[in-house]
Amino acid sequence: MNREHPCAAQDGDVRKTVPYLAAWFAAAAAAAVLAAAGLGMVGRQLTGSRPAPLSAEQVQRELASGATTTTATTAPTTTTVVPATTSSTTGSTDGGGSSPTPTTTTTTAAPPAPTTRSYDLVGGTATVQFSAGGATVLSASPKPGFEVDVSGSHSNGVRVEFESDDHESRLDAWWDGGPRDEVREED
Repeated sequence: MNREHPCAAQDGDVRKTVPYLAAWFAAAAAAAVLAAAGLGMVGRQLTGSRPAPLSAEQVQRELASGATTTTATTAPTTTTVVPATTSSTTGSTDGGGSSPTPTTTTTTAAPPAPTTRSYDLVGGTATVQFSAGGATVLSASPKPGFEVDVSGSHSNGVRVEFESDDHESRLDAWWDGGPRDEVREED
């Protein structure tokens, strides 16, 4: 009677299973390493070449120079060039070195919120709304003895005139990167 120990049969099964488990763990570890490397590469592309934030002094200088102008038909855009990274462990198949290829990302900034201003002139009062699309007269009320005339002064502006026999009040309002106005009182 040749009896094998019951554990001996199980040992044979375990010996056959161990290489499969080892291969599975190796494949899982390799996949995790590759995923981490890929995420790191993408993260560096997204954050690697961000410009430094401006100081308060630099912001004031930019605003004073009028560098933040916009047009009446489009919102301002910001373009950032992010160079693609290449891995030092991979070789080039063309025999020469590979250079980074720039990737361009364009984001659209929200247009500035409309601004409303009221003007109390000798000849009357006017309320004007300013936005990137230009200036719009919301109301124009002449004082007693005055007549009002509202007209467009140029592509993104308006003119409000209050006239009487002996006085003229004139308001020119327009948008040029921000609200702009000019008031004239003439006898």
